Amino acid sequence: MQGLKVIFELPEVKKEKFFSDPLDGRAADKIKAINEDMLNSKGLTEAEVNVAAKAGLIDPEQKYWWLESWQKGEREAERDEQESLSSSAFETAKGLLAHLHKQRA
Repeated sequence: MQGLKVIFELPEVKKEKFFSDPLDGRAADKIKAINEDMLNSKGLTEAEVNVAAKAGLIDPEQKYWWLESWQKGEREAERDEQESLSSSAFETAKGLLAHLHKQRA
């Protein structure tokens, strides 16, 4: 028996009509930018994360991650990763401790 395939064509949604508050649109734009290019994007303000969480754009329990203060650290970590400044995964705790002791020396 062959399954039934249903295709819906959704109308293009204009941000101006979908979002009632201009903060909604700015928050959505910033979230998209972070997801597409973290290194060249800015995090959200407190007001923007609150609006984004209320609108269901982000998980309310992870609002901190989207804040600019947190994104600065994410960009730094991403740059370190790209420049091979971060260490690789360790298979054992002993390996990690040995690496840390070498770093101190």
